[in-house]
Parts: sequence; C-alpha cells; structure tokens
Amino acid sequence: MRADRAAGAAPYALALVLLVAGGVWFVRAAPETGEDPAMVAARATAERLLPDLQRQTEAETMVLTASKRVERTTAVPGGSYALALLCVGEGQIRVRLSNTGVDSGRAVPCDREDPRPVELTVGLADDLFLAVSAETDGPAVFRWRVVRARSY
Repeated sequence: MRADRAAGAAPYALALVLLVAGGVWFVRAAPETGEDPAMVAARATAERLLPDLQRQTEAETMVLTASKRVERTTAVPGGSYALALLCVGEGQIRVRLSNTGVDSGRAVPCDREDPRPVELTVGLADDLFLAVSAETDGPAVFRWRVVRARSY
C-alpha cells in the first residue's frame, strides 16, 4: 500500500518541481523595467547644464538611439530667440531648423565627460521647427531650450 502511495505521489512531486523551475525561469527571463542608470545620469546632467528657465518658450529632453530622427514644431510669436542645444553621450546630434530640407543642419557634439551647450540666435516668424537626427553609435540624451531674446 505504501509503495502504491509513493508511486502515486511521484508525478505530483515532479509536477511541483517543474512548476517551481518554470516560475524561476519566468522571473529571471522577464525584461528589466525602468530606465538604464547611465541614461538617468545623462538626463540629469543635461537638465542641470541646460535648466528650465522661467521665461523660456519651450524645452525638451529626449533619449535618442543610434540613427533615430524626430521632428518637433513649436508655435512662437515672431521675433529673435536664443536656441540652446546640448548632447550627453558619444558622437553627435544634427539639428535642422528648416522643414524644406535645404539647410544642412547644425552638428551638436555629444560628450559624456564635459558636455557643453551650443547656442544659436534664430529669427522666427511663427513656428520653431526642429529635425533632430542622432549620428551616434548608441543612445544619447539631447536637450534643447528656446528663449525669446531680450530686445533693447
């Protein structure tokens, strides 16, 4: 009788072992959630070096993977604006300010150790158009900010 019970319990024990092993595999195979700590640090650096200002018109921080291209359009009143651009990473980001494709763009060098903002003065009629292209081997954090220039 005991032998019959042991033989009957063996499939249940095997099923339990397989269930536990499957659970362990499922948890270990789950994708990592959250942002890469290096990108979190790069984002913090970009936002520290190019902070939001009370009088800014618009600003954005974005993580760009290699060869990614994004476009942004922001409505602005006509006038002169200071456009600040910063990249934390490796390679460069190319920023085009024309949606007609005739401008070759401005290269913004990416640096992990000592990133420095690139500043441009631009005259805008009613929209700021940015076409941002990553010319990098890996991810980079790009930040831009536009502030209306003070007129005297």
